[in-house]
This record gives sequence, C-alpha cells and structure tokens, in this order.
Amino acid sequence: MQVAANYIDQILIFSIFALSLNLLLGYMGQVSVAHASFGAIGGYAVGYLSLTHGWNVFLAVLFGAVLAGVVGAIVALPALRLSVEYLILLTLGVSSVLLGLFQTFPQLGGTYGLIGIPIASIFGHDLVKTSDWILPLAVILAIVYSICHRLGESPFGRVLKGIRDDDKATLSLGKNVVFYKVLVFGITCGLAGLAGGLLAGFNSLATPSQFGFDVSLAIFAMVIFGGTGNLTGSILGATTVVLTKPFLEWAVSLAPETAALWRLTFYGLLLVVLMRLRAQGLLPEGVSIFRPSTWRAPRTNPELASADVVPATVVAAAEEWETRLEVVETPADERRRERTWADAPVVLEVTGLSKSFGSIVAAEDLSIVLRKGTITALVGPNGAGKTTVFNLLTGFIPPDSGSVKLNGRELVGSKPNRVARAGMVRSWQDVRVIPRLSSLQNVMLGVQDQSGEHLAPLFANVAGVKRREREVREASMDWLSFVGMSDFADTPAGALSFGQSKLVALARVLSTNADVLLLDEPASGIDTQWVEAMLALIEKVREQGRTVCIVEHNLHVVDHLADHTYFMELGRITDQGTFQELTNSPRLAEAYFGTN
Repeated sequence: MQVAANYIDQILIFSIFALSLNLLLGYMGQVSVAHASFGAIGGYAVGYLSLTHGWNVFLAVLFGAVLAGVVGAIVALPALRLSVEYLILLTLGVSSVLLGLFQTFPQLGGTYGLIGIPIASIFGHDLVKTSDWILPLAVILAIVYSICHRLGESPFGRVLKGIRDDDKATLSLGKNVVFYKVLVFGITCGLAGLAGGLLAGFNSLATPSQFGFDVSLAIFAMVIFGGTGNLTGSILGATTVVLTKPFLEWAVSLAPETAALWRLTFYGLLLVVLMRLRAQGLLPEGVSIFRPSTWRAPRTNPELASADVVPATVVAAAEEWETRLEVVETPADERRRERTWADAPVVLEVTGLSKSFGSIVAAEDLSIVLRKGTITALVGPNGAGKTTVFNLLTGFIPPDSGSVKLNGRELVGSKPNRVARAGMVRSWQDVRVIPRLSSLQNVMLGVQDQSGEHLAPLFANVAGVKRREREVREASMDWLSFVGMSDFADTPAGALSFGQSKLVALARVLSTNADVLLLDEPASGIDTQWVEAMLALIEKVREQGRTVCIVEHNLHVVDHLADHTYFMELGRITDQGTFQELTNSPRLAEAYFGTN
C-alpha cells in the first residue's frame, strides 16, 4: 500500500512541475530546461528554514515558491530577446549556476545537500506515512491546476498564445509582450519552486541529485508526452513518466539500480514513437477528455477547400464597389477630394524623420501628414522604404531623429504596444494572423481594455471579467460580420485562404478602435474579387471617420481610394498630391513606371 502511495505522491508532485512548465512552454512558447533547478530553490528553502529556523515545512514551501518566482523573473529579463536555441543554453547555464551555488555553501549541506528535514505537519497532523501525503498533495495540485487553467484558458491566455505564435503581431495590437514574458516566467518558476519544496518535504531531504539536469529533462518530457497547451495532458504525461520506473522493475524485471539507468532511455524511446505516431502529444491542444466531441480532428469545412471561395457578403461588397467604379471620376471630383483632405484636421504629423542602417539610408528627413477621415497613400518602387516608414511610425524601429505626433502627443521613443494604445495600429504585408487561434479569437485579441488580460481582476473580479469577455466577443463578431467573415468565426486562422486571412487581419486591426490605421499592402497577393472587396471595406472605414494610410503597389487601389498620395524613393518623399498629379509627372513616371 505504501509503495503505491509513494508513486501516487510522486505523480502529484511532478504533475505540478509539468503544469507550470506547460504554461510557459505550451501557452507562451518559451523554452526552459532549468525547471528542476527552480524547484531546487524551493527545496533548499524548505530544508534550510525547517532545519535551522524551525519553520513548518508547508510555510517554508510557500516562502520557497515566492523566492523561486522572484529569481525566475530576474532570469527572464536577459532571456526576452533570445531565440529558442540560445534560450535553451541560457536556462541550462542558470541550472548549472544554481545547483553549483547550493553545493558551495556549507549551510546548505555542500555536495551532500540537506538531509533529515523534519516531518511535515498540517493542521496538527503529522505526515508520517507516504499515504498521509496523498490528500494534501491532491488539494495543492487541484489549486495549481485551477490557477494554470485560469491563466491559460482566458483573455490572459489568449495573449500568451498570441505571443507564442507571433509576438510582433501581438505587440502591434497594444499588448505588453515583455511584461507578459517576465510575469509568466516568474509565475511558472514560482510553481516549480512550490513543487520542489513539496518534493524536499516529502523525501525529507534536499540534494543536488533531486534537481539535476536529468530531472529537468524528465519534466520536459512529461509536457511533450502529454501534449503542449493541454493541462490535463501534463498530468497524464507526469503519470506516464513517473510509472516508467516501476514498469521497468516489475514488468521487465530489472534491478532498481539498472532500472534507474534505463529510465531516461526508455521514455526517450517512448517520445520518439509518440513523435512519429502523434506529434502533438497524447492530448493535443484543445482536446478534453471530458468532451468526446474534441477527440476527433475537426472536419474540414467544404467552403475552405478552395482558396478562391469568397463569402457571399464580401461578394456583395465587391459588386457594389465595382458598380461605383464604372462612374468615371472627373478632374473636378479629384480636386474636391483634395480640398476635403486639405480641410480635414491633422491627426498624425511626421516631421524630419530619418533612419540609417550604416551607410544605407532607409528614411531621410520625411515629413508626412495624415488627416482625419481621409485615406492617404504612400507609393514608390520596391526598396523605397515604405514599410520601414510604418516600422518607424509604430516604434518597431527607433528613428535617428525626427518627430511623430499623434493628436499632439509625441510618439518617438514609445514602444509599439504604447503606440497602439495611443491610437495608431498597423497591419502587416504578410498578414500575421495567429494560426492556432480561431478567426474570432484573432479579432478578440485586438480589442483594447480587457480586464481579463490583467492578473488582479482575472482572479479578483471573475464576474466582471466574464461580463467583459461577452462584450468583447460580441464586438469582435460585429467586426467579423463587417468584413464578411462571420461564417468562419470558429475556423482556425491557419486553415483560411490568403484572401480570407487578409479580411480577418483587417477585422483585427479595426477591433482596436484605433484612430489611425496603417495598412501595409492590403490588396497584395489576392485576386480581383478580393481586391474589390478590400477596396469597399477600406472606404467604409473612411466613412466611419477613421484615418487610413496605405502602402500599396496596386495602382488601381491607390487611384480609387487615396485622397492624397505621397511618392517615396530611396528613403525620401520626392513628391505629393493627387494620384493623377503624380502619374502625370514625367520624373515620377520614369522612377516608378519605368517610362519617360
């Protein structure tokens, strides 16, 4: 009985390790191979405080968890801009440093660690036998699972998944990516410290071998085996990995010492087989053992079989726009549009904006004005620096000099998320929808001021978060309907055609309610019917009183949309005016169209 209880206790403890790592790896896409070493912080805290200061083991466990969380947040700071391979090396180095420090100090037991930790007690009851630990550990696991589920399956988790799949796109929507990375790294390290403290209290010792690199690899294997992005899978993975030892001892009849040596090899082979047969793990993201409908892969919507399929509402918008294009615009109409642009109040004023990359001048003394309720186009040949301008305006590239004022507020020096929250949001030439989120979730990601994206209200104001989430969902559905994609609300964005993805990306930008929208080649790479639909939608945005700037190579789009046009070449604005004025200039015709 006590032998079985021992393995149950280990499963419960390592499930906490796996849940915390899955929140970091599966939900936010950050890799750590030092998870056991953060557990060591909790384990050694329990040993030191209980042995030398007489602390209750469970009180020491809480202190160790907080300490591990603080250390994890500090470690996260230099790791933020590292690629996956360097992040692995960094966390591996951190693991070596932490374990080395623990073995250096005699107060922590040196190379032997801390042995003879007092028996834990809770509510006056001593946990003498292994079976005594099952209930307390099960309760703690349930609490940890609830915390991780609340973080991962909520507006907060939606942001984490956005960071996981495309942190730049998430940053451009006003989300503080750096803050989320530091916070989640700290939380998951704290939970690892909690598990490590429990492991030390359970075994009555805290030694380097308990928290070595092989243990970190085992925890990593639990997450991969169970399924990244699936919390229930983490428990299943922990159960599988922990039970490999008794399986090897009892089923294969190996001696305990031999079984320990073969254990890593055994579940390594299990992972190889799993990657071949089911690469997403035993329980893939989105699959629940409590909902049989999620066990099967979703059927492909027949409407998505062809990339040329256009929703009926988009077809109607395109036909309406095509009819309007049959009306030939006269010079008087164009002058009227230019006067309307000139009379509109200035929303964005850019002056003296410059940026060089070594000897390459990307932008030189740029001055651009965007006016309320108008569409401004930025055109020029390839390599002129148009997309670079968008990067400069939104803070993705810091300018060398110049000013960018939005409604009188200086934006130079602001991070991209602050620019977005100030009221200027950009789209991307390569769309950058979040593929593993549905179309609706992509649009919901763009909505600002969601209480559920913040830690305190997420746990302290559950009813308010739920109410706000309903509002966000309704508003996002309205924007999907606006672009004609409401029928695809539950379709993963990665399953959409390129044209459909463009519409979802447009809806996501619109959902931010930003005053200024910077659209990078919204009509590129899509066929004529999609182009006409995009034109109609952008004009409707102008009719809403919002300010739009487009970078576009499609002259058909610029001709029929732009109220004012800037011509750019080699990083400089060389002319501006109506589209017809620009195309009638011999100099610009030669530079842009290759004609004299």
